[in-house]
Amino acid sequence: MGVKVLLDTVDKVRDFVNITRSTPYDIDLISGKNTYLDAKSLLGVLSCDCRRPLILDIHAEKEERAEFISRIEKYVVA
Repeated sequence: MGVKVLLDTVDKVRDFVNITRSTPYDIDLISGKNTYLDAKSLLGVLSCDCRRPLILDIHAEKEERAEFISRIEKYVVA
């Protein structure tokens, strides 16, 4: 199950991508039904519709996931 994030400004996208780039594991953003984007790619994230929440798929162990989610808490939405 993924985490929903809202990245509705360029500054939020830039900060979010900088956080994701600091991780050693893969992180994908899911936009729509079948659009998977590399969350570490600034151009990739900017290319999607960021006005709506995106699903975050973190490819890491449980402890690493929890630590990462705490780092991006300001972008997480219900």
